[in-house]
Amino acid sequence: MKQSFLGKRIFCILLFSSSVLSSQKITIINNNTGSVTIKNNKTEVILKDGNKKEFSGIVNKISIKGTQDLDRSLTIYLEPTEKLILTIKNNTIVYQGDQAAINEYLNEKLNVDTYGKMKDYLQASEKKSLSPLKINSELFLTNILKKVNLKSIIISSEDTNSTKKIKTHIKYNWLYTIFSSVISLKDKNFSKEVINYYYQKYIESDTAEFSCNGAFQYSVMEILIKNKDIVSAQFPMYTIVEHSDSDNINQYLPKTCQKYFFFNKYRYFEHINDPQKDYYEKVLNEKFTD
Repeated sequence: MKQSFLGKRIFCILLFSSSVLSSQKITIINNNTGSVTIKNNKTEVILKDGNKKEFSGIVNKISIKGTQDLDRSLTIYLEPTEKLILTIKNNTIVYQGDQAAINEYLNEKLNVDTYGKMKDYLQASEKKSLSPLKINSELFLTNILKKVNLKSIIISSEDTNSTKKIKTHIKYNWLYTIFSSVISLKDKNFSKEVINYYYQKYIESDTAEFSCNGAFQYSVMEILIKNKDIVSAQFPMYTIVEHSDSDNINQYLPKTCQKYFFFNKYRYFEHINDPQKDYYEKVLNEKFTD
């Protein structure tokens, strides 16, 4: 009996040790000319050329900043035990390791594909008929999903956390380009038809426990709220975490989404090196740390 108990205890210890030792790891190698600054949550590291840094544990975003031509914010898509190597060379990023191709596509190519499709959405909308736009956009979505080895954009209970994250990012990126294209036509009746179709099919199921883990979710909800008079939805009200000139939008969004208003502002002012970035960084660090 004692031997059996001891065996089980040793097994549990080994299992725990294995899970710790095999936790998610991201290694960043700087083969660029000059130093780069890496930010992961509150950790900031300066990598000189030729050096590397390993980040362990669950990593959501990695910020990489070097010269004027290197200023990137990467979202990481990995399971807890997977490993990814990012090599910086000539101001570009080379992806190696687990899910390297998927991480590369989502961070380097998805925006090119979705934003490049907007002209087709405008052409499909010329007759102010939903059907051509629906066929065009949903066929395009199917092609995107094939590139990341997914068959459906709908989240299921069997999906891993990484898969859920990938589906959410693709869906709201895709929806943002559709909504932006249609809204630009300034046809309220057509916008109403389009927005309600996509809202009911792709967004409504998310709203019961809505939260944001990316900027595109905020941007899509911002469009919906600005056009709430034509959307068949009720938007609950939330406490404003930090007042701004977008309180009329943020009051309808949970804290996880309000965060991305300040994140977007911070990224913009940081990119143009405007001193206003300090205020937005301070708000993010003090009000949105959880």
